[in-house]
Amino acid sequence: MERNVNVQIDHRESGFYSDSISIIYNPSKFILDFKQNTPRIDQIHGKSQETIVVKHKVILLDVKFAKIFLNTLKKSIEGYEKKHGEIKIPKTPKKPDKGGIITSKEEGYIG
Repeated sequence: MERNVNVQIDHRESGFYSDSISIIYNPSKFILDFKQNTPRIDQIHGKSQETIVVKHKVILLDVKFAKIFLNTLKKSIEGYEKKHGEIKIPKTPKKPDKGGIITSKEEGYIG
């Protein structure tokens, strides 16, 4: 029996840049909370005040699919490093610069 299925791809949402992630899990799912942290300087009562704007996108994965995702991501990283070189991860967060802005992200959950 031949069956035709129409597939429509929804392109309304643009890509999302993430520089931080929190992962929570329970027996039935993994919850990936991708975050984008953007510092800005606001003028409040005539004084400069640093504000961190946090946007986030939450992805829920079935536990079996989470394992498939992990394996696929590992293979993709291996391919990337073969082509572009090793991805180096800094060991410790940087200290605030002279302007008081932290240039690397610290762990923590907001959202």
